[in-house]
Amino acid sequence: MNSIIEKAGTFVSGLTGILVSLLGLGIVANLLFGSNAFISDVVGNISGLVESLGSMGMVGLITLLIVVSLFTDNK
Repeated sequence: MNSIIEKAGTFVSGLTGILVSLLGLGIVANLLFGSNAFISDVVGNISGLVESLGSMGMVGLITLLIVVSLFTDNK
């Protein structure tokens, strides 16, 4: 049972790494080429997310801390 949980954790960790890399690629591509059909407005979406978290006050700060803690490596 533990091996299944470890494999699932490894899969989710790998998938998260790939998605974060694609997010970085999307940001760079958006800055270089602008928003088009293949590259959505990544920078605009991130700006909107930060703006909405900022307008939520303490709840937004707590949400941001939770999201950052999910992406930090605790090894």
